[in-house]
Amino acid sequence: MLQRIFETLKVPLQQESLSARSERMIPAALHGALLATAYTLAGAMVNVYSFPKLPLGLDWLHILGSLIGISAAFALAGVIAGWFSEEYNGIVAGGAIITAILAIVFLFQLGAKNSALTMQSLLMAIPLIGVSMLAAGALRWTARRHNEIIHKDSAEIRPKRLAGHVLQIILVGLFLGILGRMDLPAETTLTQFHELLQAAPNDRSVWVQLPVKQVPALPEHFGQDYTFYVRPSEFALGSLDVTVRFADGFRMDCLLSIGNSNFFTDCLEKE
Repeated sequence: MLQRIFETLKVPLQQESLSARSERMIPAALHGALLATAYTLAGAMVNVYSFPKLPLGLDWLHILGSLIGISAAFALAGVIAGWFSEEYNGIVAGGAIITAILAIVFLFQLGAKNSALTMQSLLMAIPLIGVSMLAAGALRWTARRHNEIIHKDSAEIRPKRLAGHVLQIILVGLFLGILGRMDLPAETTLTQFHELLQAAPNDRSVWVQLPVKQVPALPEHFGQDYTFYVRPSEFALGSLDVTVRFADGFRMDCLLSIGNSNFFTDCLEKE
């Protein structure tokens, strides 16, 4: 059995040299990182500029961390997709490997310490196998198109074609990032939170709708300017992780349940 598996793996290893594979792997990795950069920046900025009436801010430290992580993940996906010689293997096997890596990532995110959480991480990853195959195929196409421009186009038109190719990748990343724009229920939840904080200095009746019991120091900061730093919750479906930073330095982290009138699930004070 093991010998048969090794023989199966040996065939693709002998099909091409590493330098030949690198002609696909390196462009696919670079294009994946470029697309991820455009996607992350668009996703971070779209809400800030789409909802000017909400005091939304950009958490650059979090954005930088996401940018590095997502870019590395897309670059790795490009390396995996580009490694295979055959197009079919690159798409199917590459997509399967990317899905397996996603399952491992979900496993660590959930802190899976028992079989139930392990199964949950697998169930989260399996539906993404189609998306992973699509991503593998797209990354292989970007590498193939890159090589066609480098090796087949004349020197006069090559820079223009490369610039157009790169621009296409950036535009796709921006489009995918913009699709992450906050929907109406999330906007309504944040608007309600904002209106309650605005009314709180002059109307004590709204205090019961704010997390005053969870954060006793909150009333001391009513009337201060503040900024919301918002992202979808990683662990609670249909919720937002919201950090409220007041002008005097006070900070409060909340888990907001979207569309729930009693939307404060959990809030913590952080100085």
